[in-house]
This record gives sequence, C-alpha cells and structure tokens, in this order.
Amino acid sequence: MLVTPGLRVVVLAMRNYVLHQSANQAGSLAFSSVLAMFPLLILASAAAGFIGQPGDAAALAERVMGYAPQVVRDAMEPVIKQVLAQRNQALLTIGVVVTLWTASSGMQAVRSALNRAYGVRRGLPFWKARIKVTVFTVIVGGGVLLAFSSVVVMPYVWQILEDNVQPGPRTLPMLLGSVRYGVAFLTLAVLYALLYGWLPDMRQRFLTVLPGALIGATLWVAAAATLSYTLRTAGNLTLIYGSFAGIVATLVFLYISASTLIFGAEINGAIRRAKRGETMATASDAGRPS
Repeated sequence: MLVTPGLRVVVLAMRNYVLHQSANQAGSLAFSSVLAMFPLLILASAAAGFIGQPGDAAALAERVMGYAPQVVRDAMEPVIKQVLAQRNQALLTIGVVVTLWTASSGMQAVRSALNRAYGVRRGLPFWKARIKVTVFTVIVGGGVLLAFSSVVVMPYVWQILEDNVQPGPRTLPMLLGSVRYGVAFLTLAVLYALLYGWLPDMRQRFLTVLPGALIGATLWVAAAATLSYTLRTAGNLTLIYGSFAGIVATLVFLYISASTLIFGAEINGAIRRAKRGETMATASDAGRPS
C-alpha cells in the first residue's frame, strides 16, 4: 500500500506520541505551567517598566486570557489581577532569584518533553540545563511582552483595520476573531520554533523545526476555538465540579496546549527519523532523557 510522505510522518508522530508517553508529559507540563505562571507574571510586570509601560504586563495577561474559554477567564482573571497588584511585595518576599527559578521550572519541563520527542538519549548536566532554561525564560518572556505590548503591536493593527475596513455589524465579530487568532497563530508559530530549535539538547536549523511549529500552532488555534465553543455550549461545568470548575477547565486548557506543543515536536522528530529511513521509535528513544 502506497503512503504519502506527509501521512507517513503524521502516523509516525502519532505512534511516537504514544510510545513516548507524551500524554503523561503533557499533564506534567500543565501542572508545571500552573506553578510557573504567576512567578512569570511577576517577572513580566517588573520587566514592563524597562521595555514597555507599567500596565503592559496586565494588558498582556488580558490578551492571552482572551483566547481561553470563558470559564477559564472567570477563574484566572481575578487571581492574575491580585498577583500583579501585589507584585512589589511578592518580589521583596521571595526574591528575584527564587522567582526566576520557579518561572524557569516550566521551561525545564518543556525541555524534558522535547528531548524525549526528539529521542535525545543523554541531555545536558543539571547545572547547564538550569542556566539554559533560565536564560531562555528571560528572553522569551521579554520578547512576548514586547510583541504584545500595548505600545508596539496591537494599536497599529487596529488602526490599519479602522482606516481600511468598514465591516458591518455581522462581519465585525468574525473580523475581530480572525485577527485575534491570526495574531495568536503567528506568535505561537515563532514561539514554538524557538522552543523546538533551542531548548532540546541537540543542534538544529530553522527549517528543520518549522514544520512542527506550524502544525503545533495550527492545532493550538483549532483546539482553543473548539474548547471554547464546547464549554460554552455543552453545559455548565459547575454542575459536575462545583467551585472547582474553573480550576478543572484551566488545567484542561493547559493540558491541550501542552499536547499541541509536544505533538509539534513529535512531527519534527518523525521527519528526522523518516529522513534516516527509520520506521519506528527505538526503545532508547522511548526512555526519559536527563
């Protein structure tokens, strides 16, 4: 039976996703994301005074949460506002070094998941890995804050739309949604490419990570839109989980996001294996790298 190269890569990526126990990795990554989220917000808020405006961190958090389902926004927004309002006290209490360590722990979880997806058998020593993920956390956090800064990107986008497009009342929501998810796709594609290219303990070129970055970003946009629609129409989660509904929805959202990130890496790993003529992941690849 003839199988197209693209379909073969997808099938191999799905097979490796199972063999590498990536679903468990996604769950661990979602949990690490929760632990790292608020220290990262504190860092972003502190950095906003140097590379943007003081309110840019809050604006960034608001825009990012705009892609989450409503039940997730209802649970997270009050907590985010409280954390950002108390950022000075928090920084004085736990210190910048501890904040950096906690925030970079999420990146360390991403690195471990990507190493497994790429079949890296032996990773960097612990101290080198921590330096690597800490530097990457600072660079990516500052870059994302700058990209979404209220004084850099979005005002120009909306101004162009206002000057050149006169949408009607029915097309306006569709236009706004398209712009929002289009910006999310481009930002995620760049972010995923950076993660795939720099975090794993192996050398890669930009073109080798681009397929997985595009597929991963596409899956995230589709999953975010689908989850938002499902939670909005399928019923009230509070009937099942009560006051924990927002927490459950947040973890599901982060789990799906982590799954798209890991699957994109599996796509890149499958392409590498296909080029080497391999048909399946080896038992060594399925092991956990350091």
